[in-house]
Amino acid sequence: MQELAEKVEYSRPIMEYGYVQEAGERYFSVLTSYGGVISERAVSCLVQPEAGDTVLLSVDMSGNAFILSVLKRDVTEGMETDIVFDGPVNVQVKGGDLSLTSDIGMTIAAGEGLSFAGQKISVDADEGAAKISKLEFIGTFLDSQIKKVKHVADTVDTVYRRLTERLVNAVRFVKEEEEVQTGSTRYLVEDTLTMHSKNAVHMAEEIVTINAEQVHLG
Repeated sequence: MQELAEKVEYSRPIMEYGYVQEAGERYFSVLTSYGGVISERAVSCLVQPEAGDTVLLSVDMSGNAFILSVLKRDVTEGMETDIVFDGPVNVQVKGGDLSLTSDIGMTIAAGEGLSFAGQKISVDADEGAAKISKLEFIGTFLDSQIKKVKHVADTVDTVYRRLTERLVNAVRFVKEEEEVQTGSTRYLVEDTLTMHSKNAVHMAEEIVTINAEQVHLG
């Protein structure tokens, strides 16, 4: 082990302040006290350096220079700070919660897929909008309380094993044709049942029964 340690030669780095003159995606032109150097952003430096930043560099005698951190930036209105990772990233919090807070807005965007997973998911907002070309929802129970619903669609297909509706008033407007196919149909009306049409046709293959105290035809 001692022989192996003797063969390894380390270049002792020094710390240096620098001023970013030109910024690229990976390499940066930085002005230091002894001239300009081409520096690479260190993995630990999460903030993407920009031109005009004051940075802390690690420079060795081999010519390697790394930007360790961004120390100062003249932030103007509308200027963004980018936190950049290379490759897949996992953020883990052990024994606590993770909270992301913004005073104005927050955007989560992904080039391909975006997934949320948890035992409970809650969304609380005064207003909301969703634009989804195709939506698939699978669940075991849905409970919704809505004051007003407005729904517009070209075609609606619904399949229920059982449907129960409790309404105070119901109004249906069918412009062209309405067709109902059932095994049997029963109407229970507490007061008056009124049916009005220009023409009416009632057909039965076997029996037609009318039962009332009075029957008026005319």
